[in-house]
Amino acid sequence: MDGFDKKAFQKTLWRLTLPIALQSLISYSVNLTDTVMLGFLGETAISAATLANQLFFIFTIACVGITGGAIVLSSQYWGQGNLTAIRKIMSITLRIAVSAAVVFSAAALLFPAQVIGIYTRDQAVIAAGIDYLRIIAVSYVFYAVTHTLLTLLRSVETVRISAWIHVLSFVTNVFFNYLFIFGKWGAPRLGIAGAAIGTVIARGVEIAVVLVYMLVFERKIRYRPAMVRFWDKLLFRDMVQYGLPVLLNETLWAIGISIHAAILGRIGSDVVAANSIAFVVYQMTTSIILGNANASAVIIGKIIGQKNTALAQATANRLRLVYFYVGLGCALFMVLVRRPVISLYNIQEATRQMASQLILVYAVIIFFMSFACSFLMGIFRGSGDTRFALITDISCLWSAIPIGAVAAFVFFINPVIVCGLLRLDMPMKALICLIRLKSGKWIRNVTREEPAPLPPETCAP
Repeated sequence: MDGFDKKAFQKTLWRLTLPIALQSLISYSVNLTDTVMLGFLGETAISAATLANQLFFIFTIACVGITGGAIVLSSQYWGQGNLTAIRKIMSITLRIAVSAAVVFSAAALLFPAQVIGIYTRDQAVIAAGIDYLRIIAVSYVFYAVTHTLLTLLRSVETVRISAWIHVLSFVTNVFFNYLFIFGKWGAPRLGIAGAAIGTVIARGVEIAVVLVYMLVFERKIRYRPAMVRFWDKLLFRDMVQYGLPVLLNETLWAIGISIHAAILGRIGSDVVAANSIAFVVYQMTTSIILGNANASAVIIGKIIGQKNTALAQATANRLRLVYFYVGLGCALFMVLVRRPVISLYNIQEATRQMASQLILVYAVIIFFMSFACSFLMGIFRGSGDTRFALITDISCLWSAIPIGAVAAFVFFINPVIVCGLLRLDMPMKALICLIRLKSGKWIRNVTREEPAPLPPETCAP
């Protein structure tokens, strides 16, 4: 008897999935809003902002990697009811994430032309991107703190606050984008730099709200600023053991996706603009998939923390069916919205046609992504099977890159086909993950029974 309760499973899954999905949707809507607004300035502005944000993209993925080990451990300790361990994990993670933010900010401020020059030879795009990158770099630390706190809140099944914070951030970003891009209500007309300023302000609002929530309203973890100075060697070692594969996984994946952008960017700026539009639609549609993945990690981690192996396997089997229907729905949605979305942009007809074709390619990809992402980021990471996730994700991704590069620069194949070849990794990963799930080798308990307690003065409510 595995104790599987279908109604309880569905209630918990969607209670966790929907707020996380909404958060992701709002976050990607910021990107959509930025590209639509910058679209009025022309394709150069769209391309510059997109390529300048490649560094931030790598940074965000590094943050996901840094918090990856944390959420594996904290979700399982949540199943145990061990809040002391969770507080210590939060302290360690915050220190590492902020340190990473400082490094990335320094790179953006000191070497903006070199960073953008990786992705394009177009000097107009590089020049426009420099101003954007130097401004946006200010927000990296804000993002590191916000992401860390919201991720660890998610591991203890607190998810609604994240959605509300991102709603507020979205509204803030749209308002200040409009104000500074176009110079409304007496504000200076700053163009692409105005979009960067709007984003910085929005991320400033995010960190302010999450800090107020943690200090005033949060009741599960009861984390306090003084706790950040404490360090636990055993928990840090565990985070390295289970988090380093996640960090390597996410970083190498981000670099791989960034190489995708470089390959397409060197074909031409029109390809960059078309892919930027298609990729934004793709990202927005993945929101429900990412919600499923994160919810799966928390659910599976909690069950394994409770040492119920049979229930973990039964829950994973049920999740597999959910991923199928979610992937099918996402693919259909992309097909239906491609024309209305593209009509929002002020671009040439050839670019418009290419964007439409690319969206169809991404629609096929997203079906397989529903399995690949949800298994690797959800079930396998939540269970502590992070090394398998690393090997599978990276080997598949990087095996497809040479195929796409050769197609683009040796055989000069249509960019739409090149994009499809670059994403052959998704069906490969989906198949491998299904085999791994059936084996049952992914179930691992990574908790310790008695981590050292925090000093008494730090535990006051």
